[in-house]
Amino acid sequence: MSSYNPLERTIARFLGRFPVVKQLAKASYSRLVYFKSKKKYKSQSVTMPVSFTTHADNSFFGYYDKSPENSKGWVIACTTSNTTNALPSLNQRVNLIVFDVDGEVLLSQKINAYNWQQACRAHWLTNDLIIYNDFDSQKQHYVSHVLSVEQKEIVKSFEYPVQDSFKTDYFLSLNYQRLMTLRPDYGYRNLPNLNEAELNNLKQDGLWKVDYKTGEAKLLISLERACGYKPKAEFKQGLHKFNHAMISPNGQQFIFMHRCLVNGRRFDRLFLADVATGGLKLLADYGMVSHCFWADSNTILGYMRGPGEKDAYWLLDIITGEFTQFGAGKLEKYGDGHPHVYGDWFITDTYPNKARMQHLILCNWKTGEVKELGEFFHGFEYVGETRCDLHPRFSPDGKAVFFDSVFTGQRQLYRMELPE
Repeated sequence: MSSYNPLERTIARFLGRFPVVKQLAKASYSRLVYFKSKKKYKSQSVTMPVSFTTHADNSFFGYYDKSPENSKGWVIACTTSNTTNALPSLNQRVNLIVFDVDGEVLLSQKINAYNWQQACRAHWLTNDLIIYNDFDSQKQHYVSHVLSVEQKEIVKSFEYPVQDSFKTDYFLSLNYQRLMTLRPDYGYRNLPNLNEAELNNLKQDGLWKVDYKTGEAKLLISLERACGYKPKAEFKQGLHKFNHAMISPNGQQFIFMHRCLVNGRRFDRLFLADVATGGLKLLADYGMVSHCFWADSNTILGYMRGPGEKDAYWLLDIITGEFTQFGAGKLEKYGDGHPHVYGDWFITDTYPNKARMQHLILCNWKTGEVKELGEFFHGFEYVGETRCDLHPRFSPDGKAVFFDSVFTGQRQLYRMELPE
């Protein structure tokens, strides 16, 4: 859990205005308190987690918004024999692997556009089809491919990389080169960073909707349009990007984050957009939006700043705009995390606490019930872009949780059965 007291959190929030100072202070302080708080074990959980790996030393999946498993029990993972506590290298491709229910490899595909936080955004479109990002070295741009597990080959390709998809109807795309320039954790290193003129071109950059059948793409929402929607004074001097677009369960709407960076400081807003028209609605504008998920087609669950300038897990009604703090503050002691919803339940995690332990937590977003499922050690050698958040995700039947962890000293994708 987050064992940092209110004073420590207040200082951390204040230092957020000075990113470089905060980073240095955090690194020094975390090492100091670790030696007073460290535990005698590296992991502890309600059931035993099982890893997915091949002859390679490391495996990982990606972000918390997608489950690596389909309803057949097949599991997507990326593997590499190279170290994952160093930045991704252009000279080192990784393997996109599909495991069957017995853990045997069904197929393996080399990819060359990935990061440690979201891998290549691989996810299931159907029980057979997987969409993922890659780099076309001949055309020198990012693309997405659709891989058929049954046919063991690529059956469709697009000129746009995927961010999120809705079945085989459409997908959303954004500019990964902009992400690499402004937030390399989620970008790819195959192309050079954007220059100042390219970063300031807000009219022709943003979020695209791509038709799955035809491949036709439309710039649905430009950065310029988002900046002009209830603008702030900081927007004129800042750099802008979109990230974390997530489509609603019914496919009719999606949320995304608009982030403005001014001398390292970040200003966040959460938007709702209509898939058909591109109509916008500003959902959260308190300066900080961290991690969100659709609880249902009308409700967003997320860790963000809400009314009263309070950082917490909030349930946000997209129709009324009403904020309701989850569980009357039951998760306050844990701090930020990555929530993934299945039915009335969500699974979330924590960042490393003073003992360098990350906690896995099961919650009911309707009743406020909270259960701890486990804690896992995160070493100091994984830091910044190479960190390993648990990024928990439910299995399709809600009976297990998948997460990435480095508690053994190597990055691994794990599956853990949930208690009844």
